[in-house]
Amino acid sequence: MALLVYLHKEEETATSVRYRFHTDGGTARHLVLDKQTETILPDDGNADGIFRAAAGKLARAWVTGQTPETLVHQS
Repeated sequence: MALLVYLHKEEETATSVRYRFHTDGGTARHLVLDKQTETILPDDGNADGIFRAAAGKLARAWVTGQTPETLVHQS
């Protein structure tokens, strides 16, 4: 089964970035990248597979210092 997860940057400060993420037809959720601790946490506390896919995609971008406006995870 294929998995597509879309991420859209909603807010960025000097210390954090907030993204909305969702699957096709799925409920929109949010995650936050803490730039200082380099952690990514879900707002709703649900670290399920969809969150892990979104967080992994963002983490790979953050390794190079990027916080893109949009990202797509496909597997």
